[in-house]
Amino acid sequence: MSETVMVPIIRANGAKAEETEDAVVLETPLTLYFNNEEIVTLLCSPAQIEELALGFLLSEGFIREFDDLIAIAYDPWDKAVFVKGKNRAPEEEVMSKRFLSACCGKSRASFAFANDARLAKPQASAAVISLADAHAYAAHLQTQPLFRATGGVHNGGLAFRGRILFTSYDIGRHNVFDKLFGQAFRAKIDLADHVIFFSGRVSSEILLKVAKMNLPILVARSAPTDLALTLARDLNITVIGFARNEHLNIYTAPQRIITAAT
Repeated sequence: MSETVMVPIIRANGAKAEETEDAVVLETPLTLYFNNEEIVTLLCSPAQIEELALGFLLSEGFIREFDDLIAIAYDPWDKAVFVKGKNRAPEEEVMSKRFLSACCGKSRASFAFANDARLAKPQASAAVISLADAHAYAAHLQTQPLFRATGGVHNGGLAFRGRILFTSYDIGRHNVFDKLFGQAFRAKIDLADHVIFFSGRVSSEILLKVAKMNLPILVARSAPTDLALTLARDLNITVIGFARNEHLNIYTAPQRIITAAT
């Protein structure tokens, strides 16, 4: 499936303007069903659809381990994913049906704290990375073709000991994390000693997704918020921000970063 569509534009350069075309990223709705119940409609980029669905269900506690998943099927015509998993008792139901937009705002925050106490645990990992690795992960984000062509997507990846294992992109920053979570889940990888890197800013919602993925280290190209850093300190997660052009800031849990000072 194509990732972009060409649209007519007028491009201005100073006082000069000309008619031309520009590549714009695609945005599509995706409705997720779990055990025949409609759970949520996500707005997303049309790639890694099943991984997105799995990552979302993992983040929200519908499935917790590989054996919880029975079957998954994507219907591109109806833009729907049908997931069958182990049933849970009514008191374990974690959310009701709602609509989520791809933007950054209350659409996600409306439920972000429902399962946090149960799913987001402090990180005990003693994993370390070098500054060189952190810079390399951040630099890799700039090589994603769709980002370079349009500037219209967030992107990210998972790495282990200097090796990049998975990458993803999406119009929604939360979706990037869910797609990465879904890929790791399918590969049966425990992320306890891994690194996640990301192109956008680090809000409290993003930090909680990292915690739910059981990841100890986050490298981001943009800024964190104060609440994200408060949560990172409480959860012992290493947060690196503004990782650009051989520069970066280490905000929390610096013991995991090998520097000249260490």
